[in-house]
Amino acid sequence: MAEQNRAEKSEPKKRTRAWLAYGCGGIALLGVATTTVGWFALGHINLASLASKRATALLGRAVSIQSLTITPGAWVGVQFQNVQVANVAGGSAPDMVQVGYLGVDVKLSSLFSGPMVVRHVRAQGVHVLVERTPAGVPNWRFKTQGMLAVPSAAPTPPAVAGLQSAGHAPPQPSQQPIMPVAKDRAHYPTVLEAELEQSDVTYRTAHGVSYQSVLHAVHMQTQGAQTPISLVVDGAYNTLPVHLEATLQPFAMLRQYQTPYGMAVRVTSGDLSVVFTGTATDPLNADGLAGAVQVETPTSAPLAAVVGYKLPQNIPLSMAGQFVHAGDLWQLTKGHAALKGNKLSVALAELYEGTHTQPDHVKADIAFEHLNMNTLLVKAEHAGQSAEADLPLAVSQTPDPLIEAHLTAQSVAYNVYNFQNFSILASVMPGVVGVQEMRVGYLGATLAASGQLQARPQGNTHIQAKALVSGVDIEAYRRALGFQPVPIKGRATLQMTAEATQPTLNAAISHATIAAAVGMTGGTLESAVIRAASADLGLLFHKATGTTPITCLLGVVSAQNGIGQVLPLRLKTEQGTLSANARFNLNNRSFDLIFATQRATTGSFALDIPVRVSGSFAKPRIGLAGLSATGRQMLAQSERLNSLPEGVRQFAQQNACYRAIAP
Repeated sequence: MAEQNRAEKSEPKKRTRAWLAYGCGGIALLGVATTTVGWFALGHINLASLASKRATALLGRAVSIQSLTITPGAWVGVQFQNVQVANVAGGSAPDMVQVGYLGVDVKLSSLFSGPMVVRHVRAQGVHVLVERTPAGVPNWRFKTQGMLAVPSAAPTPPAVAGLQSAGHAPPQPSQQPIMPVAKDRAHYPTVLEAELEQSDVTYRTAHGVSYQSVLHAVHMQTQGAQTPISLVVDGAYNTLPVHLEATLQPFAMLRQYQTPYGMAVRVTSGDLSVVFTGTATDPLNADGLAGAVQVETPTSAPLAAVVGYKLPQNIPLSMAGQFVHAGDLWQLTKGHAALKGNKLSVALAELYEGTHTQPDHVKADIAFEHLNMNTLLVKAEHAGQSAEADLPLAVSQTPDPLIEAHLTAQSVAYNVYNFQNFSILASVMPGVVGVQEMRVGYLGATLAASGQLQARPQGNTHIQAKALVSGVDIEAYRRALGFQPVPIKGRATLQMTAEATQPTLNAAISHATIAAAVGMTGGTLESAVIRAASADLGLLFHKATGTTPITCLLGVVSAQNGIGQVLPLRLKTEQGTLSANARFNLNNRSFDLIFATQRATTGSFALDIPVRVSGSFAKPRIGLAGLSATGRQMLAQSERLNSLPEGVRQFAQQNACYRAIAP
């Protein structure tokens, strides 16, 4: 009886449990069905509003998405249309990024384990503006730093007012920067294929200058996370056609963000070819680059087009060296090149981009073997004769970039001149080009000079310079100037100052105002000169032979526009002292010289009659100085000193002949 009662009581419990089981199963099936229906219905739901809000909160910038749809499956498709990311406050345009269309296919299982795998990415109409505001704020720094590069810790170049001169030492490389590194790429997806069309990236400097890279077609492909990536780009840079081919390390290496990422890149534009083989610490931002670079161009026209300059002639260029790009720093070291056949080595070529409205800063230390300026400066040939090389002397009030440069050459050809051991250390600052030191050898002599060029109205430049020329072989220079043989031998020293206000170097040389003192201690003079100059009657009985040592020689030179005077010209020997006065015209290559011996220094048979030599350099005429008014006037001046600048005066006062001349 008891057993029957227990069976009757258990029956309702079984039915209740069954109903609960059926109910829970139904609810589960309903949930699965709902999820399944919702999953497949995602392709018809626009998630743009939700995504816009989340992206705005994440970036700290207004993000607008017109359409966002998701297509479910083993490969989940995501499509964006008309995406806009606002620019930073103070930017030159409302939007930093505009995307017309972006489609991505993601492997569903990779969303739950391991880095994502993206089968295909396709984008059209992507426009990116990268800029610094006038206040120097970069628009590529967002509120979050998750995948952004850390700014380089390299120092900012000095401001204009504080531009430091290295004295007489070549410019030194900037402090080695901390290479920028993305914080985390460990979960960066593997993209098997990507295509980009009809897009562009514009970089705008703080000075308002824009550089645009147009991307007509970009294709990237790889077989998997462990295989190299192939990248091909067809586009243009500031309307200049550009083709890029690159082989990049696999995505597995890209995720190792603490290890520099390897790449081999070849860029061509017209006849220009640039090959880079190296690494990047921040490859997604094309930053932290370090490696070998090679540049080849038979005309240099593409390079000139990049900087907006039209070359007057083709200039073949071949260059290779070690390249670094870190933040605002672009640097080439250990380089060698050939510029229109002129071989050179590059110890340093550096560009530091200016920020906060400051100009860029360039440093260069370049050494030529032989530099032929004629091949670089002469524009064309004229009607059967060669054009003359000339160097413009343009000085900007607002130069950009500022420049510190050291240039050397074992030999330099400029017009008909051939110089040796050329070296110049110069700088470019607002309104001034300074030459801290210049050294050059010519015909055995050595010139050491310094000076500056200052901007003047109407395109002119004012030049101020001082120079010391030592070891001037009189015979060598006599031949170079086309003079007839002279009876004096030895080496002279020249201290000079020069000023001119002209637009080109040749014009400045022709129209310079020059003050100089020429001195000699040592050397020889033919004895016949003193005997003849003094009208020594002894010559009637025997011919003067041999030479006499020169005790001192001093000539004070003043010239303007190629016309000048040597006053006084004093030469002292054991056989007598000669005083002279000379006028010259380098424009028509003529001169007028009077000379006479001082009676107290010559022999008892000397008449000391003044002599005049005048005419062209090649065919001078000889006569008596006192027979013409010009000769008598020059004789009267021969014992007077010219006024001299301080530095030249100090040089002249050290000469023994100076003390015997009236002030």
